[in-house]
Amino acid sequence: MPEASDAGKAVRHRRARAVGLVGALSVALGLVIVAVSAELSSTPSFCGSCHIMEPYFESWRTSTHSEVPCVDCHIPPGITAEFRKKYEALSMVSRYFTGTYGTNPWTEIDDASCLRCHEQRLLFGQEVYGDILFDHAPHLTEMRRGKKLRCTSCHSQIVQGSHIAVTASTCVLCHFKGQELNQGTARCTLCHETPRRVIERGTLRFDHADVVRFAMSCEGCHAGSVHGDGDVPPERCLTCHNQPARLDELENVEFIHQMHVSEHKVDCMNCHLEIQHGLQIEIEEMAPNCNTCHQRGHSPNHELYAGIGGRGVDPQPSAMFLAGIRCEGCHLELPGRTEETLRADQISCMSCHGPAYGKIFSQWKTSVDARTQAMGRLIRESEALFRQDPPSAFQDALHNYRLVEEGHGIHNAAYSFRLLDASLDFLNEARGERGAGALRKPWPTPPYESSCFQCHQGIEQRSGSAFGRTFSHAAHVVRAGVDCQVCHLTHEERTAGEHLKFGAEGCVGCHHEQEAVDCATCHRDIFERVFDSELGDFPHQLHVEDVGLECAMCHTVQNSGHVERSQEVCSDCH
Repeated sequence: MPEASDAGKAVRHRRARAVGLVGALSVALGLVIVAVSAELSSTPSFCGSCHIMEPYFESWRTSTHSEVPCVDCHIPPGITAEFRKKYEALSMVSRYFTGTYGTNPWTEIDDASCLRCHEQRLLFGQEVYGDILFDHAPHLTEMRRGKKLRCTSCHSQIVQGSHIAVTASTCVLCHFKGQELNQGTARCTLCHETPRRVIERGTLRFDHADVVRFAMSCEGCHAGSVHGDGDVPPERCLTCHNQPARLDELENVEFIHQMHVSEHKVDCMNCHLEIQHGLQIEIEEMAPNCNTCHQRGHSPNHELYAGIGGRGVDPQPSAMFLAGIRCEGCHLELPGRTEETLRADQISCMSCHGPAYGKIFSQWKTSVDARTQAMGRLIRESEALFRQDPPSAFQDALHNYRLVEEGHGIHNAAYSFRLLDASLDFLNEARGERGAGALRKPWPTPPYESSCFQCHQGIEQRSGSAFGRTFSHAAHVVRAGVDCQVCHLTHEERTAGEHLKFGAEGCVGCHHEQEAVDCATCHRDIFERVFDSELGDFPHQLHVEDVGLECAMCHTVQNSGHVERSQEVCSDCH
């Protein structure tokens, strides 16, 4: 019996050892599986194996962070970092296999994770973003508008086609919310240095160096660059919260930002409406609300400025309209004027473009006003023909004329000139239907098109002096059809104060080629002067106008254009 009992104990002992070995192997195998699972689940490829993580994985794979494992950013550094990595990895594996994962993944990146690689941002944080020089240091180390920002306040956790990218809408919201343009955090020079380059918009060419030179304000031209107010619709809170206690805190702005921005990463655009910053060329956006004082509104002004609304004329927006200049860019608050009615005149042009534009403005206004008044006289003279059943052509003529008159032609001089030309054509068409003769155009028109006329509208009506002699643009531009660049240098070629390609000899070379030249056309001033000669004082008026002598009797023109005087003919009379 003792021998049997000993044998049973031996069997039980061997079985216990076998069970223990199997258990140990199972535990070891479990630990290996856990370790391998933890290691594999910490790799980016495993993260991307889940279909709900595919867009995040793809944006990471093609980003500048593609060499950084996911866990290095998503798990902040520290003593417990490795343990937390394993725990989070195993939890994700468990949730994946049990199907308890969420379909809207959410994560927060701690600043410490970012600064592990980008610590230099705190000291040397300047970075060029587009054309903006951005400094990380004050944004990360100082309170911004009373808020403590995090790295992910500006760097979105997921942007279509990118990963941890800057979301510009957040920057715009923070800088412009509740701010007037070019004031406080909305100061233009906070982000934009005054540009020194020349820009071209349509037919407008503008040198930004003049901004400093003439102490111009940015908002004069860029008043329409901010759109939206960035408000928070209360219903957006309901997308995340349904507890009345939390919803009651909506008006507690400081607490709301502390919880959402400083303590947790909630994208600003999840709550705020977007504010857009940039140039939008829309006449509705460019026009202020003036109906408070002016009940008739500014429709003719808007249409003329935008180059639309005319009949028989293709659209032709003003160069200023194409550049996005709002009404406030020209209608200024100046000394002696009230805020209720802002006016525009040559000072508006000079404030941006310099003193030379004072003359250009006067030229535009004089020319447009003269043509408008002349067209008005022709319409009034013809009204008697159309008292009964006025034809459509007369209505079109009246429409174009009124558009220029009521819209103030100076808003778009080039378009106004074309409208008035079309108005006259319509009027003559209507007169023809009534058996009346056509009216002659009461203003001179150049026989050719030139880009110079974009700024120098009406130059053909301007006279002046050149080299001490009277000069008429009408004679050269309209009657002779001389192109502007025959005599003038382009803006790129000229230097300060230099406009003509030649001196007085240049005029001689052209005018003296004609067989029959009326010298008095250019030399009218000689009749007011007395010249010295070998025979004494010589009055041109006595010899030319009183006696009727021809200039060629005494003067001859050499090939060089020099005029020679012959005194031999004097003996015929003297």
